[in-house]
Amino acid sequence: MKKLILSALLALIATVGYAQRTPHAIGVHFGGATMDVEYQYHFNNKNFLDVTVGLFDLDDGFCAQGVYNWNIRQWADWTPRFGTWKFWGGVGAGIGFYDHGKHDGMILGPVGTLGFGFTLKVIPLTFGLDYRPMVAMTIGDDFDIVDSGFKNIGVTLTYRF
Repeated sequence: MKKLILSALLALIATVGYAQRTPHAIGVHFGGATMDVEYQYHFNNKNFLDVTVGLFDLDDGFCAQGVYNWNIRQWADWTPRFGTWKFWGGVGAGIGFYDHGKHDGMILGPVGTLGFGFTLKVIPLTFGLDYRPMVAMTIGDDFDIVDSGFKNIGVTLTYRF
């Protein structure tokens, strides 16, 4: 029985260790203008692609975004036992549908990201605070800019697998 428990424990440690080296991550983002499910593909330690899909302006629309991010700076020595801190930023685009007040139709526009957070050493979990503004232009009955796209300060939580 002790060998079985030890084998299971070693397998779990190996899985967690392997998970930290894989390029895939999945998570959630809760912001002032969006609530998203996100997928990240890490090309290397310096850059990653972040694809999000979810609600825009909480319940008035739907939006998908793709952002290419750079890890601008990492601090592994701030809290060496706890995790690695990082600052990232990126640019991309978003597309979706919006229906609120005078805005009714497709939304399209550039997206930016600035974030600060940490990745735990024990498990491959990243927690961050970020600002993801989108210049959301409506194309439909009229052409206008939806100002709630600028109010997207939020939290993100991702797990690398």
